[in-house]
Amino acid sequence: MPTTKKVWLWFIPIALVAAAASSAGVYAYVMRERAHAQHLGAARKVPQAPLLVSVAPMTVNLRSPDGEANMLYVGFNLEVGDEATRKLLELYMPKIRSQLLTALSGQDSSALTTPAGKDALAASILALLRQAMSSEQPDLALLGVLYTDFIVQ
Repeated sequence: MPTTKKVWLWFIPIALVAAAASSAGVYAYVMRERAHAQHLGAARKVPQAPLLVSVAPMTVNLRSPDGEANMLYVGFNLEVGDEATRKLLELYMPKIRSQLLTALSGQDSSALTTPAGKDALAASILALLRQAMSSEQPDLALLGVLYTDFIVQ
C-alpha cells in the first residue's frame, strides 16, 4: 500500500504543472488572437466620408478665339479637409460664386473641352479659393474640385 500512495503523491504536482502549462498556453493563444484581431480591425477601418461643399451649377459666357458665342455650364463640389473649412466656405458662398463667375467667364472655350483644360480649371478654382476672403481667415483645407456638371457649348 505505501507504494500506491507514493505514486499518487507524484501525480498531484505533475497534474498541477500540466494544468498551469495548459492555462498559460491558452492565455497566450487568446492574447495573440486578440492582438491579431485588433490589427485587422485597424486595417479594415471604414474610410471617413469626404467633406463636400456643393457649388450650385452656373452658366457663364466664354471667350472664344474665333469670336463665336460659347457658354459653359458647370457645377461642382469642393472637397475639404475639415469642418471649419466647410463652414467658412458655406458662409462666404455668395462671394465665392461671384468670384467664380468672373473667373470662369475669362476662360477659353477650346481649352475647356480637353481633360488637361478641365484639370487646369480645377487648379485655378482652388487657387482662387485659397485667397483670403476675410482679414481673420484661417488656412483653408481645400483638397480638390469634383465636377458634377460640365458642358461647353
